[in-house]
Amino acid sequence: MKVAVPVAATLAVLFLVPSACAEDPIGRISLGGSGGYSTYQLSDVNDRISIGNQWLRDQGWKTIDELSHGWTFWFDVKIPVPLLSQFFVTGGYGVSSGSAGGLDYNELITVDVSQETYHARLLYVLPFRPQEDVRLFFGGGPLLIQKQEVRASHTRRTSAGGGTGQETRERTEEVYYDGDGLGWQVGLAAEYMVQDRLTLAVDLSYRWADVEYGDWSAEENVIINDTDPPEFEQGDTALDRLDWENSYVQRGFLDADKTRENETNSLGEGNEHEYGPSRTFLEQVPKDELQIDLSGLQVHIGLRFYFL
Repeated sequence: MKVAVPVAATLAVLFLVPSACAEDPIGRISLGGSGGYSTYQLSDVNDRISIGNQWLRDQGWKTIDELSHGWTFWFDVKIPVPLLSQFFVTGGYGVSSGSAGGLDYNELITVDVSQETYHARLLYVLPFRPQEDVRLFFGGGPLLIQKQEVRASHTRRTSAGGGTGQETRERTEEVYYDGDGLGWQVGLAAEYMVQDRLTLAVDLSYRWADVEYGDWSAEENVIINDTDPPEFEQGDTALDRLDWENSYVQRGFLDADKTRENETNSLGEGNEHEYGPSRTFLEQVPKDELQIDLSGLQVHIGLRFYFL
């Protein structure tokens, strides 16, 4: 439904609105910018959200929704292929993102995904025109995925005065995974000529963007901020440890069982730290259980300016 409304409105403009009597753009090289709606696969990420939600239910807290959609923004340049007037090549930069989360009393939990890509396409100008001022293109090409990321964050706010003081303590635990690789896209584009050098551009395409996360370490990929971290007898502080009793990211986006096993094997049964495991023992989700898959449908609407 969310996709159908903007698509229907755009098609009405392209095919039903009377011709503006603009001529085809004088120049062939153009710059375009567009944005719109995207759907995502993200089955592995949603499996982790489901695991985290079970822990939230055990705590009596609100669960968070799975991630299925987000937003995409593109900038590109389009150039005609020499001697082949029916073909164009395009290349540019784009970003995609999506977010899920919620607030339950003093608990703020979010799961965010994002993508940065360079994209290229070969487009064929279809000979069919639904009306004089509309041109249709079909084609596709590679996506060079520079960074595709999933980031889970849990912020907990507590009163330093036991519920009566004015000062509050805020603790945030965050874990992220990212990777890069090669993807693909294919789709249909349409342009409605508003002026001789300006067109309304619509892009409907499907992309394949299934990426395995890259190098991971607890020192780099786990972030802990605490406005008033407690100190322990060992000389370390809560900035070096996850809060075992109150950590969504530990349950949802790390391997909690393996982490506890690492700590027990190192310190001995019954000697686990009462606050939680240090970074030394944190275990990432196995790569085969966390593909960052932003494959899906995308619908863009924007403007294209022709020059030269």
